[in-house]
Amino acid sequence: MAGSLAASLAGQLARPRGLPGTLLGQAMDWANRRCTRLAIDLLEPHDGERILDAGCGTGAALAAVLHRADCLCAGVDPSPAMIAAARRRLGVQAALAAVRIEDMPPPAAPFDAVLALNVLYFADDAGAMVGTMRRALAPRGRLIAYVTHRETMERWRFAHAGLHRLFDLHSITELLEQGGFASDGICVQECAAGLGVRGLLVCARH
Repeated sequence: MAGSLAASLAGQLARPRGLPGTLLGQAMDWANRRCTRLAIDLLEPHDGERILDAGCGTGAALAAVLHRADCLCAGVDPSPAMIAAARRRLGVQAALAAVRIEDMPPPAAPFDAVLALNVLYFADDAGAMVGTMRRALAPRGRLIAYVTHRETMERWRFAHAGLHRLFDLHSITELLEQGGFASDGICVQECAAGLGVRGLLVCARH
């Protein structure tokens, strides 16, 4: 029973669906509020920048960006339920689309920054997801990403359902390199993302 519930939770985290997915998205906004703030601090958005949130969920991170600066924002998420929630939150302040990150068409103009918060768990081994985000960036554009550290994730039953990749400093760097980022343009730092929660914050330059 516990294993079935863990697998169901892992599936909803990977691709939120229906009312349960919407409610889970709202709960995760609350649970992730510290790591979202740390990521936006690292992003340091400026007026006029083009910002893409890849895996935007309910739009909480984009709302935080817009609170800091007058940016041109876009968001994609494979979950129609999350895009509907983001539209309710953001209205016309962001261009939103229900699409997998790997299937995003090339942007009409490159982005100054891409946010990828709690989405790299679902990246493929070949680097397609990360490569798509890198190609969406302008020269010297930055990818800002967050994942919870492997040592914390391993304590959570849902992370053993086989849907989440687990990362430490070495493996997250390796993933970014597979996606085309140069090693000298990648900076990964550990952070305290909550009570007893270790996180990894990434800034990778195109």
